[in-house]
Amino acid sequence: MESQKPCCAAAAAGMIKKLVLPSGEVGIVNLESILKAAVDMNLADDNAIKKELLNRVKIYNYVAPSTDNEYSEALLEAYKRQHREIQREGK
Repeated sequence: MESQKPCCAAAAAGMIKKLVLPSGEVGIVNLESILKAAVDMNLADDNAIKKELLNRVKIYNYVAPSTDNEYSEALLEAYKRQHREIQREGK
């Protein structure tokens, strides 16, 4: 995954995207690049996808251990939306 350092605060803020959890919204740094990298891996199993996404998110963001499952489910939904969008663009 390509990680770019932002040039300024405004660019850094642009790297944060919202993830909707059952308990509310959170900002995730590098969410778009994390999702794209996971889609490019072509993982077939939802559990493998959730694990990969959560591990990548934890590189740039704090995730409380008690919320791992909540984040994993929300990340999987975001991944599936990203995957569908990429498939539509490719056709």
